[in-house]
Amino acid sequence: MAAFEPMLRRLGGVWVGWPGIELRRGEHLSFAGDPYQIKPVRIPKRDLRGYYHGFCNSAVWPLFHTLPGQATFRPEDWRAYERVNSRFARVTAGAIGPEHLVFVNDYQLMRMPWRLRQRQPAVRMGFFLHIPFPSYDVFRVLPWAKLVLRGLLSCDFVGFHVPDYARNFLDCARRLLKVSVDRRQGLASVEGRVVSVSALPLGIDYEEFASLASSAPGAGLAGGLKVILGVDRLDYTKGIPERLRAFEHLLETQPAHRQKVVFIQLAVPSRAEISGYRRLKREIDETVGRINGRFGTATWTPIRYLYNTVPQDRLCGMYREADVALVTPLRDGMNLVAKEFVACQVEDPGVLVLSHLAGAAETMAEALKVNPYNIEDTSAKLHTALTMSEEERRARMKALRQREAGTDVHAWADKLLTSLHEAAKLNRRPRRAVGAA
Repeated sequence: MAAFEPMLRRLGGVWVGWPGIELRRGEHLSFAGDPYQIKPVRIPKRDLRGYYHGFCNSAVWPLFHTLPGQATFRPEDWRAYERVNSRFARVTAGAIGPEHLVFVNDYQLMRMPWRLRQRQPAVRMGFFLHIPFPSYDVFRVLPWAKLVLRGLLSCDFVGFHVPDYARNFLDCARRLLKVSVDRRQGLASVEGRVVSVSALPLGIDYEEFASLASSAPGAGLAGGLKVILGVDRLDYTKGIPERLRAFEHLLETQPAHRQKVVFIQLAVPSRAEISGYRRLKREIDETVGRINGRFGTATWTPIRYLYNTVPQDRLCGMYREADVALVTPLRDGMNLVAKEFVACQVEDPGVLVLSHLAGAAETMAEALKVNPYNIEDTSAKLHTALTMSEEERRARMKALRQREAGTDVHAWADKLLTSLHEAAKLNRRPRRAVGAA
């Protein structure tokens, strides 16, 4: 929702969402005069576990990140997902008028468009997916794959971060639902309606991050040591254990870096209710302890592991002072950490080491690209980053900063609105919605 909030603040409208808390009688989340109104959706406790921890985060999240072995498919979770999506559609239908555009945001609501189309056949509706959309061979593992596709194809416009995700979606629609697809123009014809599908890479609020980095107090990261910085939610898709082993390999093979560099890994707590995430935290704790025990001295700790959240201004100061950002997810829809680091390089520029399996790698050409599963290659790229000349660092970062400044979240939002307006023109007359049989 962080990507949509600036657009709502600028243009007005209604934000329909789950507040994450149980509102008391008479309690409101927005008031007259606010830039936009908030309409809360209540999710009953009986549905929350199956919907959020179940289908969203135990089925869709791992599968769409191409980790099907991590996925769990339970019919009761799917039924909870359907019920919650129906609730969102019902609240949205009561909040919109004929002049409204509806944007549906991310994998938690992939069935909501079909539900809303049943209630409001003429609604102009777009959807944006912030995680990867997998290939046909992976997506068809999902027992309810056809229903998910029909949900998304109820929109006028469906957006993704990179072209590969859009192509995967069209391929799945063609092969699973037998719909007519024009891959060149990014169109799918579904029972008399035309759905426009395209890639719109998300940016950040570049000026805000650059401003915070310029004004943030000193982070005091390392006291003369070079700093490698990792910033992630604690999630198995982020490749944190692999990253730690790459740093260990660097210390093994390039002993000149010992006692001269420190790796700071910030891991923001996430989804602790799910057992797999608790196991991941234990693995990271043990790996950090082992590496620090192996290489640490009385005056030098190789890895500083922070398991908490950090205020935005403090984070921007950390980005600014880091010599290397190590952003190596095993799979990622986009990855905004890479972009935030670039925006915060307002002083002596550092180097971005980036997984080629992140969506951001499509456009961040000047980063050092790595395969996060290749520990030796990541270690070698770390060495390159730590020893790169100032001239090359400045040239790479200048190009990255210019690109991110010109493709920020505001430009993304404008393109998103334009794409939906143009797509809706293809379906001016109300038509029958896509069936769910």
